[in-house]
Amino acid sequence: MDSTLKSNLKRLECHFTWDLGQYRNELQGLRRNMLDVEQQACIRLIHYYNLLGYIQQALGFNTDALKYLHKAESVMQEQGTEEAGVRLQVNKANLAWVYFLMGEMDKSKGYLEEAERLQRMHPAPPECALHPEVSGEKGWTLVKFNKSKKRQAIDCFKMALKAEPERKEWHKGLAIAMSRAYITSEFTKQLEADILKQVKTAAEMDPNDLFLQSLYILKRFEVQAEKNDKEVQSLVERSINTGNLEGLGYILEYFKKISNIQRAIQEGQRVQEKFPTSPKVWRNLSNLYKWKLFAMNNYSQEREILTQTCVKLFEKFVKHYPDCVRGWLALASIYRYAHNTKRANEIYQQLLSEKDDLPPHTQQFLYYSYACHLHQSRQSRDQSINFLMKAAEIQNISEDKQKSIEILEQTVKNGISSRCEEISQFLKRVLNDK
Repeated sequence: MDSTLKSNLKRLECHFTWDLGQYRNELQGLRRNMLDVEQQACIRLIHYYNLLGYIQQALGFNTDALKYLHKAESVMQEQGTEEAGVRLQVNKANLAWVYFLMGEMDKSKGYLEEAERLQRMHPAPPECALHPEVSGEKGWTLVKFNKSKKRQAIDCFKMALKAEPERKEWHKGLAIAMSRAYITSEFTKQLEADILKQVKTAAEMDPNDLFLQSLYILKRFEVQAEKNDKEVQSLVERSINTGNLEGLGYILEYFKKISNIQRAIQEGQRVQEKFPTSPKVWRNLSNLYKWKLFAMNNYSQEREILTQTCVKLFEKFVKHYPDCVRGWLALASIYRYAHNTKRANEIYQQLLSEKDDLPPHTQQFLYYSYACHLHQSRQSRDQSINFLMKAAEIQNISEDKQKSIEILEQTVKNGISSRCEEISQFLKRVLNDK
């Protein structure tokens, strides 16, 4: 391969230089989620096609990658705006990379030259490292990945807003990134206030955006304990009437937190009646049933019936989302409730055999979940400790890493394990590596 060409390609700003990772499971899941979105209803169509192009190439589908990237190119050329011209930089750079990876060097060089020409035509403002359109495109891409990438997305949107402080698109991106970038132990009153302020700004700039309005109501309750049942009910009606279910997860989470999970289930069932084939509704309703089941401590006929309902829901769910590790792990937990430890173990072993395809945060979740399963089903407490240690030693910020460390610390504090000294030394090393 042409080393000079590759060096020049590495200097471009595009999906292939943003260190998005090559974890097959993550990319397959993201592709499936994106393909569930109606392209006609997709607001950021250029971003949609560019990201899908990258994902298809990363999964080995070069023809599909070129199809989506050329669709993005066509949409931008049809728009003919300056913003579209700037975004073509990213698109042309993506095309240069795909052709390079296919071994078509002449085509790669041609797109590289076009990308460099556009970069000269549309330089970044003096106060920014990137043009706001490029920075915004990067932010919208990074926000779809793990928490460390979401933190990078925060910086991208802030940079874009430095140049364009009234741009609704960048304010929305920043609100989403800030809302999803941190784990529970990192929250302070100031951080929560900052997140609420940004979500409020974005929501007030776009009162018709159901996603932002739903997020804003949930954040007001979480940060200020402010209830808005009437307003939330209005959002449910708007979602049902328009078919826009983007904020459904936040709406149901609000109902779950302010009253009880049954109210959230009732609202979810109402939406399901109107949209019985919507994967988004399945996903939210399945999780609500799961949490209702997990909250039922004592055995009863009601719990038995709910367990069987949950098994059916999650079997249907993983059939549609076969790459969703969280869905499979939920199903494994439910099988344990159904006294089918054998089936639960089969699911865990299958997922563990595919661990190298999983991104770090998903590996942590798998290891933590399996550790809990081993402990709760009384199969092997020693193995449970091993998997907690596996989750804790992965260098990635996540709730599951934090919970694994806390359990290990408590194990040492209780002093009843023969491995206390080993665990203590392990924790010193892990905590020093933070």
